[in-house]
Order: sequence, then C-alpha cells, then structure tokens
Amino acid sequence: MDGVIARRATLDEIFQVRWDVLRAGCPVEAARFPGDDAPETILVGAFVGERNVSCATATRAQWEGRPAWQLGGMGVVADWQKRGVGQRVLATLEDLVRRASDVRQIWCNAREEAVAFYEKQGWVLASERFQVEGVGPHFKMTKTL
Repeated sequence: MDGVIARRATLDEIFQVRWDVLRAGCPVEAARFPGDDAPETILVGAFVGERNVSCATATRAQWEGRPAWQLGGMGVVADWQKRGVGQRVLATLEDLVRRASDVRQIWCNAREEAVAFYEKQGWVLASERFQVEGVGPHFKMTKTL
C-alpha cells in the first residue's frame, strides 16, 4: 500500500473510476448520482501518483426519517482490489463525515458481493436482499460513526 494516498477529491478526479467500476457498459449519465453537486457532499479517492484507483461518495440522505449520510459510488479498480485500498478509502470517508457534521448515521445499498467487506469495517445488515435494476442484488447496510 506504499504510495497509495486516500484523500478528499473532486468529481472530475474520481468520475472515470466510478463509471468504469460501478457502471461499466452503461451510458455516462448512469455514473452521475443525486447529490454529486451538493456543497456538503464528500468525495474521496485513492491515488497512486496521479492515477485514481478507488472512489467513494457520501451525501446527506435520511435514514428511517432522521438525518444521515449515504455512502455511494464506492469502487476499486480491478488491479488494486483485495489490497486494502477500499478499507483506506472508507476509513478516510468516515473520518471526513465525522468532521463535517454531528450526524453519526451512515448507510448504503451494498452489492451482495461487498457485504462481507462492509461487515469487516463495522457495518451491519439492515434489510433483506433486494434488486437494483441493471446492477444486481443489494442489501441496505448501516453504521453509527
């Protein structure tokens, strides 16, 4: 992991990875998410030199009727998966969320294959399995920061 830096990023810096990893084969609009342009949105990327290898986004969104953050757009390029990059990006994002507000609830729609990853980071299942059209099976997961 030497040389990998996880930091706050701009949408332009992380967009290509988001599109390539999370919406491969879809039109570019499919990689644009609600809240991307909101001033409170937090975008994080992992970089090796100038190369972006991972991305994640936190936007303000309700959880069970209360203020919360929603994690979305989290992905790691294939040649950097299973090397701790995702953990570093998620930890950086969670830290930035803690600093940004006193809202301590964060949640996500986790792809089925990512559930074990999130559980290792302290997230818990919060729903039954459901389908996201064009993407596949997901579970809602949550964490108190």
